[in-house]
Amino acid sequence: METAPMKIVIVGNYNEKKAGANFYATVRKLTNGFTRNGHHVMPFSDRDVAREESGWGIGRAGGRGANRRLVELVRNFKPDLLILFHADKIANDTIRDIRAFRPDMPVAVVNLDPLFLPENPPRIRRFAEVADVTFITTAGARLQEFATPTHRVAFIPNPVDPSVESLECFAREDQASDLICTIGSEQGTPWRGEFMRALRDKVPGCRYAYYGLDEQPSVFGSAYFEAIGDAKMGLNLSRADDHYLYSSDRFAQYAGNGLLTFVARETGYDDIFTDEEFVFYRDMEDLADRLRFFLAHDGDRQRVARNGHARYHALFNERLVARFIEQVAVRGEAGDGFAWPTTVHSG
Repeated sequence: METAPMKIVIVGNYNEKKAGANFYATVRKLTNGFTRNGHHVMPFSDRDVAREESGWGIGRAGGRGANRRLVELVRNFKPDLLILFHADKIANDTIRDIRAFRPDMPVAVVNLDPLFLPENPPRIRRFAEVADVTFITTAGARLQEFATPTHRVAFIPNPVDPSVESLECFAREDQASDLICTIGSEQGTPWRGEFMRALRDKVPGCRYAYYGLDEQPSVFGSAYFEAIGDAKMGLNLSRADDHYLYSSDRFAQYAGNGLLTFVARETGYDDIFTDEEFVFYRDMEDLADRLRFFLAHDGDRQRVARNGHARYHALFNERLVARFIEQVAVRGEAGDGFAWPTTVHSG
């Protein structure tokens, strides 16, 4: 089901301050998806505008100016859909002001943070006061708690974009690393550091590329993609694996670039993908055994990684995720053609 061409404003952190280092950010991939679906998209980087409005490059001081500028943009552009993508600078009263002169325009929120972060549920509830629908990267029954008579909730996966995730690690055999795992740091989730060290101890013959652990700093921007490109396999280790279908966008970056990707079976992603596409493991012993197998069988590594790459790009690409958002926001339901749970929770 195609959506007629629309004018869309996406308010999010395009992070011009980092001068393109976040080129793989989900907000950029979904902007591409909406454009490729035939829509006229106007990006509005609320944090960058706030820094500009402050006069001192301080976003906190320019929040009022950023809100005023968004109202002006909507008046001038007259969009058919407004999407708030972690737009924390935008006040609810600003959305109410906009609704006063654009009463028929749906307002959608995209929230990529996990529900187990203490600050995230209040953020979802805050925007639920003024938005029609929120899209969250966690699925399951818990989404119902955020639904109200005027606010719906649905799941979206982390999208892959073929113009961004363009590496084909499965096609190479000359990588310097066998397994990459990238985390911001151990702070807040020390179990991830313990897990990574335990795996290294159990499978000492593997060449590990661990970033954000011990003395090895985190890696960003082009250096991050270079590190992915120089690896054969990737461990998708999110901050928690027990929330249905939750993953950080690392999953899209690893699978989309053709790494053989290891995913905890507890995430539930084996409901969508198979063991011929990703390596689903139950626990540390299972992970270690599977890692040893693929270290010794590089042809199998290439085959399964190629399958996973193709399948993720086919099912979770930027155009499909954008189309799902379009259809739920505008029509209230998704229709057919999506591989992930499409339940739209309502109050």
